[in-house]
Amino acid sequence: MENLSPDAIKDNAMNHPDYLVRADNVKLITDENILSEIIGTDPDFYVRQTAVANITSESLLEQVAKSDIDYYVRLAAVRKITSNNILFDIATNPEEDYFICKEAVAGISSEEVLKRIINDASDKDIKSAAIEKIDNEEVLFDIARTAADFYVRTGVIRHLKSEEKLADITCNDEDYYVRAIAVQNIKNEEILYKVAINDEDYYVRKEAVQRISDNKYLYDIIQRDEDAYVRRIALENITDAGILKEISEKDNDRLLARIARQMLKDGFEEA
Repeated sequence: MENLSPDAIKDNAMNHPDYLVRADNVKLITDENILSEIIGTDPDFYVRQTAVANITSESLLEQVAKSDIDYYVRLAAVRKITSNNILFDIATNPEEDYFICKEAVAGISSEEVLKRIINDASDKDIKSAAIEKIDNEEVLFDIARTAADFYVRTGVIRHLKSEEKLADITCNDEDYYVRAIAVQNIKNEEILYKVAINDEDYYVRKEAVQRISDNKYLYDIIQRDEDAYVRRIALENITDAGILKEISEKDNDRLLARIARQMLKDGFEEA
């Protein structure tokens, strides 16, 4: 581009009939008052998007992100915003485009602000996007214990690594499904066994039993559990032929006895 005076660049940026020429001249402008005027008046989204690229003012970027009619212009503005509070306002706006909200969440660095999004956002996927951004185990655990929305609690649990914290949730959460999701992330068989014999809901006990391989634990569960389905799952995980033989000879649960005999026939030598 030939050397032009600032006035000529401004004139081309605002008045040239070719939008590509306007955009090329906009790239040379750093005066944010002029850029703001271009964003407010130019009919072409690409020209406005080009103007956004040269803006540093957070308040102006916020104005563009919240008011421009074009998705791509708003997206360009959101990607330049660094203020966590402004990004929070955008992410929790129920009338904003989902992808704009998600981009706002992606730019947030404060875990406290992310927690606010998890609490205040109306869209479950936006809550999930905020959860994905949190790495701090203590923050996740706090959300898992205190969030009113069971969807949030289950989403957070999937990111917890501490089996001690997961065990705490299995003992204390009032929702059976939340407890079941916590169980699905536990490997410690002693913890699983305690859940299997203590939880009041058969579905949670079933999830725990499915993850147990210790034959003594499984046999004890068969002896204790009142639910036939849970007992059957425990039986199907047993690999000790001696225990299977003992179960096969009991008359108090004929279905389990028959299954145990079939298991012995299919793959176990009787002791």
